[in-house]
Amino acid sequence: MNLSFQKHYKIILSITLFGLVMACNRPPDLPVEPTIGFNKVEFKEIVEVIGSAGVEIRTGQLSLSFNISDGDGDIGIDGGDTGPDFDFVTYPNGEIVKFGERPEDPPFTCVDYIREAGEGDNGLDLNGNGNATDTLRIQLNEDRFNFFIDFFVKKNGTYQELDFRRIPESANGITLCGEIPFDSRIPCLSNEDDPCSAISKNAGPIEGVIKYDMKSGLFLPIFRTDTIKVVFQIQDRALHRSNVVESPDFTLQSAGVDQP
Repeated sequence: MNLSFQKHYKIILSITLFGLVMACNRPPDLPVEPTIGFNKVEFKEIVEVIGSAGVEIRTGQLSLSFNISDGDGDIGIDGGDTGPDFDFVTYPNGEIVKFGERPEDPPFTCVDYIREAGEGDNGLDLNGNGNATDTLRIQLNEDRFNFFIDFFVKKNGTYQELDFRRIPESANGITLCGEIPFDSRIPCLSNEDDPCSAISKNAGPIEGVIKYDMKSGLFLPIFRTDTIKVVFQIQDRALHRSNVVESPDFTLQSAGVDQP
């Protein structure tokens, strides 16, 4: 007996660079703000067969390719980059406040609060009071990502946004709690051992194509045969935002490619 499931909960992101070059042989006439443009979008269904019972796990992979240029090449955030610009979590007005201490704070949600006990294997004492048992008020830093994407579905001739940012999942990607956008961190665009340091020390214009893969079991059951489009933008390490780009209309079927 074959069983089939849609794998809804996990989103996997991967990034491939095509033809990305340091434009060293001409004057750096590109603006320091990144510029992007639509290249293509592709979709394929991926079927994994698990175990002797032949259980099928079905996911969809939506791949967005876009052109990119930047005058000083400062594109990318390392997974471990932290600090005021890149921390995932900040505290409102810089204050670390426990859940329930202020009546004006919102009720508990996994977007507005963090549980110290749930951070890491043994918890994390974020407010330094000697234990890791508190629940603290937080804000998610909008600059923690450098790639931003929104999805729109056409209903009765009018596009409506489907806000994946409000689909709950935790920051660790396992517990269904918090937010899980398709926004992510494009890595630093260098082949050096320490790529983020390299692009900071050796500024120079770059041009190329980035392929951004989004793998999820949400695509097929949500979009089905609907007409959709994506709107996207990137940000460099100096927090310069690029232009906003809108894809042409497409369906998963029209964007479909054969699985290799």
